[in-house]
Amino acid sequence: MRPLDGPSSRVPIGNGGRAISAVLARPARHDLRVQRLVLVSGHTGTGKSALANVIASDLSCAVGSFDWLMSALRSISEVWQVVELPVERQRLVGWSLLSRLAEQELRHGRSLVLDLVAREPPRQEWVALADRYSAQFRVIECTCRDVEVLRRRVEHRCRDIPDWYELTWSQVERSRSNYVALEEPKLVVDAVNPLKQNLALVREYVGISLVQSP
Repeated sequence: MRPLDGPSSRVPIGNGGRAISAVLARPARHDLRVQRLVLVSGHTGTGKSALANVIASDLSCAVGSFDWLMSALRSISEVWQVVELPVERQRLVGWSLLSRLAEQELRHGRSLVLDLVAREPPRQEWVALADRYSAQFRVIECTCRDVEVLRRRVEHRCRDIPDWYELTWSQVERSRSNYVALEEPKLVVDAVNPLKQNLALVREYVGISLVQSP
């Protein structure tokens, strides 16, 4: 097997990044007095879920995933018929579910990592929510400057989310052309770069330090 910080890090590892978490996540140190609400966004196929899972492992907290929450609604056909279209309604439902989850976790003194293709309205709502609970808010935006790398990532990924679906490359191309980048402040990471390099940047930005081996 090739090392994950070499060329193989440029294609996705399946099952929502669990393999990445298992290999790369080392014992981490962070200020337990600081609650964190971390938003990991970016267009499809750029490694959001993989980074979100590692950050959550570092912080010993949960990941609030748009796709996982919405898959529960999709499993109930009568509900999904109402929620699915128009897509603006589907987004609002998903954002609302994530907002409730975030408030529940922050209210009980826990951190949370949000994993989704975000827009400015929910980002601003989550900024206000984090401020209300005196939590640190961080935005990480995932990109991929190499279209061929992105295509390979999309065509090979398999997250295996129950009752959910994987987008085709043609669908990703269309959604990518409509993607609107989030406003500053944020950290932007590129999936073309080595995974370990991106993780180092993310951990520094969030305020996580790894425990050094003796």
